[in-house]
Amino acid sequence: MKTFADKAYDLLRKVPKGRVTTYKEIAHALETRAYRGVGQAMRRNPYAPEVP
Repeated sequence: MKTFADKAYDLLRKVPKGRVTTYKEIAHALETRAYRGVGQAMRRNPYAPEVP
């Protein structure tokens, strides 16, 4: 089973290069209101230049 962070990273990989999104938009796509949780996941991003 994927963690919340893994789901967020998978979704972020689909954002086209040059496109800007917000933590809130990512959380909405994950059907949650945990946009601060998305921010924390991005802060600890182990895939960092590959997944922005």
